[in-house]
Amino acid sequence: MKKHLLGLSLGLFLAASLQTQAQRYATEIFSSNEVENDVVFGANVNPFSIPGILTDPATWTAEMTALNENIDNDEPFPTEYFIPTGAPGGDQTLVKLSSLEMDIYTPPGEDDLDSRPLIIFIHTGNFLPALFNGSITGDKIDSAGVNLCRQWARRGFVAASINYRLGWNPESTDADVRRGTLLQAVYRALHDTQSAVRFFKASVDDGNPYGIDPDKIVLFGQGSGGYVAQAYVTLDDYVEEIASLPKFQGNDGPYVIPAIDGDIDGGPGATRLPDPRQEAGISKEIHMGVNAGGALADSSWLDAGEVPMVSFHCIRDPFAPFDDGTVVVPTTNENVVDVSGANVFVQNANDLGNNDIIQTMPSDPFTDRARSLYGETFDYILPTQPTMTVASTPEGLFPILLPINEPIPGVPFFNESGPWDFWDLPTLEAVVAATNAAAGTAFNAQELHQTGILGNPGMGPEKGLAYIDTIQGYAVPRIMCVLGLEGASCGPNSTDDVVYENSTIVYPNPTQGELTIRNDEFVIRRVELMDITGRVVMNEVVNSGIYSMNRTDFSDGVYLMRVVFDDNQVTKKVLFN
Repeated sequence: MKKHLLGLSLGLFLAASLQTQAQRYATEIFSSNEVENDVVFGANVNPFSIPGILTDPATWTAEMTALNENIDNDEPFPTEYFIPTGAPGGDQTLVKLSSLEMDIYTPPGEDDLDSRPLIIFIHTGNFLPALFNGSITGDKIDSAGVNLCRQWARRGFVAASINYRLGWNPESTDADVRRGTLLQAVYRALHDTQSAVRFFKASVDDGNPYGIDPDKIVLFGQGSGGYVAQAYVTLDDYVEEIASLPKFQGNDGPYVIPAIDGDIDGGPGATRLPDPRQEAGISKEIHMGVNAGGALADSSWLDAGEVPMVSFHCIRDPFAPFDDGTVVVPTTNENVVDVSGANVFVQNANDLGNNDIIQTMPSDPFTDRARSLYGETFDYILPTQPTMTVASTPEGLFPILLPINEPIPGVPFFNESGPWDFWDLPTLEAVVAATNAAAGTAFNAQELHQTGILGNPGMGPEKGLAYIDTIQGYAVPRIMCVLGLEGASCGPNSTDDVVYENSTIVYPNPTQGELTIRNDEFVIRRVELMDITGRVVMNEVVNSGIYSMNRTDFSDGVYLMRVVFDDNQVTKKVLFN
């Protein structure tokens, strides 16, 4: 498919390539990045040890008191608190701690900026460890997170992929237990994400080793991490937003109690150690929330004046509802709690004025694709809800329309929710073997692989990276706009756009064979093609006034084409038949 341009000298080719990639943040300006793995940003109570507060409250209280003294004296926690129960030496303490770690991705050393925007990535995984959650993903090293963070660093951002504490009881036959333990897991992940934000903000006054700008921080949550990101940017009043809402009340009172679980701002509780940075008054403020999958626990959490939101959501996601609906956890396919999907909360954010800054983003293939679905109605996957209508003006929402996928008739749970995920079988087999050896489990890599493919047909790097291209193409211009980054384009198309639009010719259109893109006034630097699902299916460097392509590798249908110039871009709709 690649069209190679012959006869150019190496110098001209490099100059042209640099010219097409010259805009920091909008494109990758570096060919590599640096990464520091497993950076510890805190520690807190392992949720699997929390039942100990009921079985032996005296010992629990004594050990928590000792750990608080370690914090007060700025001393490291004793090693025995990190040894899992059941492991050699694990019986020395009742309280167990989890170390909080992140991988930090930065531009290469030659980057001359020392104050760069930060994107914190929160992974998916159903709030359980990978494999134990019935899935292949669930860690800071999942392929989607790694590739997003690498690309952000190569665009000039600093990126961090964080781990957070996992654990709840999805297999309980009691819906009250399922709901309560899941909400507590989200609450813990919220606290851990706050700790990550405060870690970076504290680092600025300690020499700023990662070169971040503390006034330009974005949270990006994928899947389960999307719930965390949305909670982070909306939850701010315990009484009104938790204690007063019936769905957050269990048989014994609220599922989350500050005296036990800590307060919303990250303060301590009976099962939560304090965060010294929070106690020192370091802010947890961030400036934008982005999610790919996941949902908002309750639409009432969203208030005017909160940070802008961007969301990617599969319309037919069977687990996290696109609209108002019920969370279904893949581990057991049981209903857990009613929530609001991106179709609701992004529209609400617009209605409240929170997304005003991205209301008039200029036209491009990603924006045009998203807007083309607004207000449209599609067949849905539930017998009780045969159709789904996308909200009318949810600027910031990229709905992902994928075909209904029911390899087992009548079972909706194989419809896609994360087309950006991918893995390879040999690595999965190695991970499964190591997990089985260490934990005495009997996970089957082949079964996990085949089940994963049923819910992600065509899974692989090509598909996953195509959807990641779409995420970057839609999210990054909006991140640039919200953060006020150099080169951001937040307003509508200018009169100059008309000149580029009128001088760009695409013919013949429709076509059954060759398609030509031509501009006699401006040099075409790059041509991108996006299919109706939002995937980038072609991305070609041109550096000429004319480019021809053969459509034989593409299926019949409508595509959006972006023609990129030095200072502008044009979107054209093309039809292959």
